[in-house]
Amino acid sequence: MSLNTFFQYFVPKEERFYPLFKQQAENFVKASSALRKMLHTQDETQLETLKKEIKHCETEGDQVLNRIYALLGSAVLTPFDRSDVHELAERIDNLLDRLDDCGNILYTRKFHEFDNAVVTMADNIYFACQSLQQIIELLPSLNTGKGREIARVCNEVKTIEHECDEIYGSYISDLFSQKLTLVEIVKRKDLIQVLENTANSTKYISDRVRSLQAKSS
Repeated sequence: MSLNTFFQYFVPKEERFYPLFKQQAENFVKASSALRKMLHTQDETQLETLKKEIKHCETEGDQVLNRIYALLGSAVLTPFDRSDVHELAERIDNLLDRLDDCGNILYTRKFHEFDNAVVTMADNIYFACQSLQQIIELLPSLNTGKGREIARVCNEVKTIEHECDEIYGSYISDLFSQKLTLVEIVKRKDLIQVLENTANSTKYISDRVRSLQAKSS
């Protein structure tokens, strides 16, 4: 079945899916924005507020995921189509989970300062989330010639994730050559690792969309 045929089921026959995915996109953009802000404050109250904002997005995301599951159980879709919707929903949920992990580490590890590499990673995650939001907004327009635009934005996400890979590799290499306490090394390693995992999650979503595109060729 072609991807266009798939989204003919997706929209408008089962147009209820689209608002749910759009809501998830709003959640991960809000969460990634709050993550960036956490790197620019040392105020305990503000850090807690931002952490709770990320957690709220993740919890709301779980509720949306449950609604997607419930809709999948009653939607008039073939098993092939249902599987695709399910996997895309799961990958988006994983991204929200990773963003929540970032918020927890930033709040609980009590960092006093952040390297430029960490700030850049958080910025890149936010930019990737914005690109993913564009992709989700374009999905219903695949059968009107928006496929190339989706591919272009997917490539943006891939480029951002690749830059995060480079930052992560350099950061880990430099980390163990600095004169830091073991506690500080572990704290920084935990943070850069969870940021890397989050960046990877953005690419997993765009990869899934690209694989769906390949089915239409």
